[in-house]
Amino acid sequence: MSRTSTSRTSTIRTSTIRLRVTAVALAASACLLGGVGAAQASTSGAAAPTATSGRAVTATETATFTGSGTGGSMGAAIESATNVALSYAQAAGWQRSQCYRLASDVRQSGGWFTATSKVFCQR
Repeated sequence: MSRTSTSRTSTIRTSTIRLRVTAVALAASACLLGGVGAAQASTSGAAAPTATSGRAVTATETATFTGSGTGGSMGAAIESATNVALSYAQAAGWQRSQCYRLASDVRQSGGWFTATSKVFCQR
């Protein structure tokens, strides 16, 4: 093997190692951020190896909405407050099936009940 050939092989190996390190760093960054991460790097050339690292990680988006409502009973007040919170969620682009009631607080004043309901959404 000539000196030029050895130098070229060394350069390809060094480039491949750098690309693998970069691919691993990109995949690790995506995982830390909780996003979808798949890093791919390759060198130019006919027999150049391709370094692929990382796997897809599903990202989860969450949101919380709060609504208030009144009713003649505790259940009616909670349902009213939950419906208000769900309408806020729908206005923000969430579907009702992606949300559930996380917590409620009911207070009585006279013959009426006032409730506050917190809705948690996840996709």
